[in-house]
Formats: sequence, C-alpha cells, structure tokens
Amino acid sequence: MAFLDKLGGVARNIGDKTSSAIETGKLGSKIKAENAAIAACWQQVGEIYYGLYKEGGAVAEQAAAVCAKIDAHYALIEEAQAEIERIKAESAAPPPPAPVAPPVAEAPVAAGAFCTGCGAQAVPGMKFCGTCGASLG
Repeated sequence: MAFLDKLGGVARNIGDKTSSAIETGKLGSKIKAENAAIAACWQQVGEIYYGLYKEGGAVAEQAAAVCAKIDAHYALIEEAQAEIERIKAESAAPPPPAPVAPPVAEAPVAAGAFCTGCGAQAVPGMKFCGTCGASLG
C-alpha cells in the first residue's frame, strides 16, 4: 500500500506541475499580447504626433528632431525607389543590336599551291586543305 500511496503522490505532483506550467504559459501569452497592444498604441501616438509635425503644429523639440529623422528616412526610401524604377526601365529596354561583321571572303586556292599546315599540294579552287583541314586562304 505504501508503494501505491507514494505512486499516487508522484502522479499528483506531476499533475500539479503540469497544471502550473499550462497556467504560466497562458499568462505569458497574455502578457505578450498586452505588450503587442501597447506597442500598437505607441505606434498610433507616434503617427498622430508625426502628422501634427507635418502640418506645422507645435511639437516638442526632441520630437521634432525625431520627426526630421523620419523625413530623412522617407527621402532615402524615395531615392531608392527611383533607382529601382531606373534599373527596371533600363532592363526593360531592348539592347541595341550587335554589329554584324561582314563575312570574310576566302580566295580559292590557285593551281600549284601547297598547304601551310601540312605541306600537301592543294587542290585548285579549294578553301581548306583536304589532308589536314587547315584554311588555304
């Protein structure tokens, strides 16, 4: 009986710890959700204050400095977007046609000529050596 009582106590202890872990997990999730809600509220306050700054309203000196930094970041974004558009426009334009070199006319071999590659006698009118394939022109 002592063994079963001890086993029952261990099971209750594990159950209590599991229950505590679940409850603290739920509370941790609630805290995280509340922090996210606070961050969203801070963002709204910032957007309202920045709007006031852009309209020329009175804002604290420190806030005006931060708003000026925001303006600088917006300007950099606009520059980057313009550069993206320029790159896209350049890549969309068809490339200029490549110059085509006129074909080189090879003169047919005259009678009595020899291949400079292998020394074989060339057949008159041929452009390439029949023995080694070298150009006779």
